[in-house]
Amino acid sequence: MSNKPIVYYASTETPALKREYSLAAKFDAIVERLQLKDFVKNKEVAIKMHTGYKLNYTTLHPFLVGRVVQTILNGGGNPYIIDIPRQVKYAKLKGYTEEVLRCPVMPVAGIKDNYFVEKKVDYKGITSLQMGGNVKDADILVNLVHFKGHNSTGYGGAIKNLALGCFTQDSRYAMHDTVQYDSYWNSDKCKDPKNLIASCPYNLIKSEKGRLKVSFGLCNQCMRCIKADEDGCLQINQRNFESFFEVVAIAAKLVLDEVGKDNIFNITSAFNITEYCDCWGFTTGNILPDIGFLGSRDILAIDKAVLDLSTNQELILENISKTSDVNDDTNLHPLARIHGPYKDPYLQIKYGEKHNLGEVNYVINEILPAREITKIPANFPNALNLYKRIE
Repeated sequence: MSNKPIVYYASTETPALKREYSLAAKFDAIVERLQLKDFVKNKEVAIKMHTGYKLNYTTLHPFLVGRVVQTILNGGGNPYIIDIPRQVKYAKLKGYTEEVLRCPVMPVAGIKDNYFVEKKVDYKGITSLQMGGNVKDADILVNLVHFKGHNSTGYGGAIKNLALGCFTQDSRYAMHDTVQYDSYWNSDKCKDPKNLIASCPYNLIKSEKGRLKVSFGLCNQCMRCIKADEDGCLQINQRNFESFFEVVAIAAKLVLDEVGKDNIFNITSAFNITEYCDCWGFTTGNILPDIGFLGSRDILAIDKAVLDLSTNQELILENISKTSDVNDDTNLHPLARIHGPYKDPYLQIKYGEKHNLGEVNYVINEILPAREITKIPANFPNALNLYKRIE
């Protein structure tokens, strides 16, 4: 018998046009396979999810969130939804209300973002991270995830949902700032930074207080600045980008240790896969086809599984922003073709493995799979051609 973690997977394929094969039924089946109901009796159950921000509406539908809540209630648990304060502020506009979901929606660290527990770390200038008190108070944690692109890590998945969503704003900012820790600009060599600043079509290079600063969070490593660097004073190094991947893994591990790995249930919705994270406050077109739902008790396995399932998908190029560069290297994961090779989403798996978040080798258990059906060839009538098609 395999000791590999199971990742339950429900694809978008439909075996037949019946309710029991619908997407909602597949979602319910994953929740049932995870046996969430059996673990929650008399427990405080936090549901960490992204409720979206401003004009974003492609987070997990309240109907499905409500089904998770009802499962917890049926098991005798006390559910509550948590997210960061600025997003909770907009939750009602997206349908995330107590009336709809049958449980409260609350900021992870309280209304003033000051209800937290300090966790000591030692990483690139960070000595502690402030974990939300509503995470600390949870006996069980449901990690309810919307899979999408992300400008800093290539993708947003289960690991990032806990690493950034379970901490205060000050801690999130500190984590993002780790990309600035390693030196990348030599002021002694730089005669005039104006050429470097002008070379970036995304305005990501600034001169601040006599120091050149690159906004690595949005940098796609197009290397136009390096080409313009006649003095050899600037470096676009992989280590700066990888700093954020590693601190995300460190933060996620703090949450796993606080709640306990055995008390965490991960569910991922890989629908409406957009170019940027939900926190940007707007929704764009899908850049990848819908993949389906996944569920696992192992946070690293579920993130690797969704990356594996999406790695051979074709980008929907017409839905990518016209201001974005799309890398032609098909050896890259599709999301790295947008956000850059140094933001290869598998780097998050690498650092997740380093910090013992879970297992990278897993077993896929497909829920309600569709099978090919042998049919007699059809003999359709010709098209009616009522109106001329618009070219």
